[in-house]
Amino acid sequence: MAVPLQEFHYHVAEDTDTDWDAGARTPASFGIAAGDSEAAAPAAEMFQSNEAAARFYLDELLRRDERPAMQSVVEPARPEKVPGLIVKRDEDLPAVGTRQVRFTQTHRDIPVFGGGAVVELTGERDLVSVTAQLDEVTGVDPVETLSRADALARVAEYTGARIPAEAGVGARLMYYKEDETEAWHLVWFFAALPVAPPAPDDPDPVAYRGHGLGPRPVRESVNYLVDAHDGRIVFCYSAVATGAPIPPPTKCTGVDEDDVKQTFFGRLEADGASCQLDDPLRSVRTYDIEFADIFDDPPIPQRAVLATSSDYGSTNRAAVSAHLNASRVQDFYKSVLQREGIDGQGMVLISMVNTTASGFGTPPELKNAFWSQGRMWYGQVRDETGRLVSLSKYLDVIGHELTHGVIETTSNLVYATQSGALNESFADIAGIIISNWYTAPDREDVRTWKWEIGAGLGGDGLPLRDFADPTRLGDPAHMRDFKKLRPGELPNPQRNDSGWVHVNSNIHNKAVHHLLTMEEDGARVFTVQDVAVLTYLGMARLVPLATFPQALRSLVDVAATYFGGSPHRDAKMAAIRKAYDLVGIS
Repeated sequence: MAVPLQEFHYHVAEDTDTDWDAGARTPASFGIAAGDSEAAAPAAEMFQSNEAAARFYLDELLRRDERPAMQSVVEPARPEKVPGLIVKRDEDLPAVGTRQVRFTQTHRDIPVFGGGAVVELTGERDLVSVTAQLDEVTGVDPVETLSRADALARVAEYTGARIPAEAGVGARLMYYKEDETEAWHLVWFFAALPVAPPAPDDPDPVAYRGHGLGPRPVRESVNYLVDAHDGRIVFCYSAVATGAPIPPPTKCTGVDEDDVKQTFFGRLEADGASCQLDDPLRSVRTYDIEFADIFDDPPIPQRAVLATSSDYGSTNRAAVSAHLNASRVQDFYKSVLQREGIDGQGMVLISMVNTTASGFGTPPELKNAFWSQGRMWYGQVRDETGRLVSLSKYLDVIGHELTHGVIETTSNLVYATQSGALNESFADIAGIIISNWYTAPDREDVRTWKWEIGAGLGGDGLPLRDFADPTRLGDPAHMRDFKKLRPGELPNPQRNDSGWVHVNSNIHNKAVHHLLTMEEDGARVFTVQDVAVLTYLGMARLVPLATFPQALRSLVDVAATYFGGSPHRDAKMAAIRKAYDLVGIS
């Protein structure tokens, strides 16, 4: 089992060495930079983010603790503040009127199991308390010799259960300190595997005393730590305290709208053979409404798209594409942006294929895909052979539309004029990043990316928008070409595109294109993940009637925290301003 790491605790109320007011310690009380006027400035002025303040206090306190565990986090030879800590969460504590910044410990960029620190600040960013469990990682080879797949096989051997390979896809390396020997291990951490540890031969009747009725009647969900060198199971524990049972997913195959055989996940029916397009792990379900008219308010069918086996063949192309691409969007939001589903609370992502709409084309055609009523709806068009092809094939369009759902549950940008253009732009940004994340030859090299949004869906076979060159389609790429409503004219979707939201969005798109492509000394200034995180969090903190300059300020504010403690923080913030200035936003 795990051994407690070395503890560090500090609270202003327990500090008898220094006297200060208001129950909090200011930066100046640490006696730094004597004679420097900035050192005497209030913390709210001295630090640009909660994270920067928290890193400062941690660095000052841990440097005074000579234990190797604390010095390993501070790393005195490096200029950054506590580089061994990665910020995890920054949240207000309304009940006590303070805020806290939570960090996790890493060693050589690998997380330390259980290692971390919580720094409590006042609203003015003065220090209240620090609680930490940290340690020095020693005596372990940092390069794994056991693959993820082999480690998962060791869990299967240990539990005597069959574990689907996809259950281990999210496994990650960690450092772990064992109890009995206090030895460090490099481990594979498998989260929420649907298999229980072996049952003891002589179970202890006291084990379930606290539950009253015995073990909770929920499906097994256990975290396993497997030594990445010798394959030993060094630790495991329940991933849930309680909750609804989640059936295991079933691996399925099927041909998509691009005539490619894809692999995805569904749910096995009770007959043990047929499958539904219902992925219980990702909470993605796909239904076929068989060309029902959306204006007739078609109900959700009783069952998701069904096949007689796990192979959907080539008869369900629209559903296969919708299910696969919705799962990709869901995965991106969870793994890259750490968001639990479209609403941030794990909602089921429902897709409805084969949709029609009276008054919008001649059924069964409907040249549209859109987010409405908390779900995705997909129309279809005929190709040159006359075959109906679903718009569910366009991952960029799906990422765009589902991001409207994210915006709806975060900043809720008003869909008109500048805020509406931002709504469209942030959806475009997510769509272009997600599409290339899964389909580009090299997701990290934007030179290999495709920048068209909705390729072939515009007039004359052109795309809907060109992220790299908006002017190619007659759209503006600078604020000097911002398209305004006439005096007294109200936003109208049919008359003026709700205040030209799909037109002016291209200006903000071009600013973010600069972020993705700008270089300094031959190297990219921002990684793709940097831009994805900055734009997502920047959007999420906007007010409903936000303007382009406010979007710029929001991204810079996020960058101040995201790059907080980095010696390159100011340069990153300046680069964001430059990218926006290139399109006339300041």
